[in-house]
Amino acid sequence: MADDKSFFLYGMGERPEALTLGSLVLEKYWQPMIARHYTHELLSDDALDEHAYQTDVTNAVFHGYSRLTPAIGLEGGDIAHLSLAYNKDLERIVIAEKGKRLLLKDPETFLTKNVLSNDTAQEKLKLWLSAANSSYVLNFKFARRPKVWMLTGLYLLEGARTVVSRGKSSKISAGVSSAIIGAVSGVPVGGSVSLGVGETWEMAMQVAEPHVWAAQYRLVDARFIKVGKGGLGDVKLPVSMGLYRDFMSVNTARGGGVQSVELGLLSEARGEGEGSQSGENGGSKPEGLVSDDQEGLEVEEYEKQLEQAIKIFEKAPKHFLQ
Repeated sequence: MADDKSFFLYGMGERPEALTLGSLVLEKYWQPMIARHYTHELLSDDALDEHAYQTDVTNAVFHGYSRLTPAIGLEGGDIAHLSLAYNKDLERIVIAEKGKRLLLKDPETFLTKNVLSNDTAQEKLKLWLSAANSSYVLNFKFARRPKVWMLTGLYLLEGARTVVSRGKSSKISAGVSSAIIGAVSGVPVGGSVSLGVGETWEMAMQVAEPHVWAAQYRLVDARFIKVGKGGLGDVKLPVSMGLYRDFMSVNTARGGGVQSVELGLLSEARGEGEGSQSGENGGSKPEGLVSDDQEGLEVEEYEKQLEQAIKIFEKAPKHFLQ
C-alpha cells in the first residue's frame, strides 16, 4: 500500500451501515456520528460494482499521525501513512487482518444522481444551508461559507487492533522498524510495549467484525445565489436547490426574491493545492482539513452560531419559511 494522505484514520471503527459512501457531514468530519450528518443508504454488491473501485487488503497496517504529534517513520512493506481524523487524537497504529478499500468512481455524478436525489439528503442540506445563509449567521463576525463534506472513500477492515502512543517524549527515532508491528501484535488489550526510545505503545482495542476505520472526504461547493420572482426556472444550473426564506432578516419580504444554492464538489486540484497547508510529515491537506482550524476560536464560534441558526429554523412555523 502506498501512502494515502487523502484518507483520515479514526480513533474507533464505525459500523459499515453508519459510515457509508455518499454520506454528508456538516463541518466536523472528524466526528461524523456526532456532528449533523446524513447517512446514505448502504450500497448493495451490485451498486458497489457500478459506483466504486474495490481493492482487497490483507495484513494491513495503518499509521495515523498529525501535525501535532512527533514525526515517526515506519519502515517496511505494507504500511499506509494516514492523517488522524482529529488532530488532538493520540498517534496510533491500526493493524487489520483483511479488508477493502472502496473509492467512488465518479464522486460528482454520485452526488448529483444518488445523493441529491434522496429526499432526506435534500431536506438536511436545505436546512443546513438556509441557516448558513441567514442574516443571523452572515452578520456574525466570523461568518464564512459552510463546510459540508461528502464521504467519497473508506477502508472497511476486519480483525482490527488499535495501538496508541502513550509516550511523552518530544523526540522519537526518525525510523521505526516494521518489526515493531510484530511486537505489538502479540500484546493483549490493555497491554503495552516500549520501543526503547522513550515511547510506549498500548494495545487499546480489538474489533473482529468489519468496521470503517478510515475515510476520505470531498468538500461540497455550495454557491449561494439570489434569483428573481420567476424562481429557479429563470436560472440554468447543473444542480440547484431552493432555500428557506430568511425570516430573521428585517429586509426579507414575504414572497420576495428566492434564495437558492448551486451544488457541486470542489475539484481535487483545488483541494490539494489552493488553501491547503503542508504538515510536518509531508504532503498537504484539502482545504478546511487543517489542524489550525479545528481548535481555532473563529471556527468554534462560527460552528456555535450556525448550530443556533439551524435550531431556530427547525423550530420555526412552516409559514415563516415560505
